[in-house]
Amino acid sequence: MANATFRIWRGDQGAGQFRDYTIEISEGMVVLDAMLQIQASQAFDLAMRWNCKAGKCGSCSAEINGSPS
Repeated sequence: MANATFRIWRGDQGAGQFRDYTIEISEGMVVLDAMLQIQASQAFDLAMRWNCKAGKCGSCSAEINGSPS
């Protein structure tokens, strides 16, 4: 397994900051898997809206590496 660091914006449109979370990743993981792992293990108050794995990419308005996904 390898580690990856995810930089996640914590806040709202008016104020906030990026926080880094490092987790173990494994083959076959998608970004949603990583976000749910971060939420369950490190950022218990992390809220997110998602519709991943439903074949509607872009519905969660995620930005990954500076690009909308």
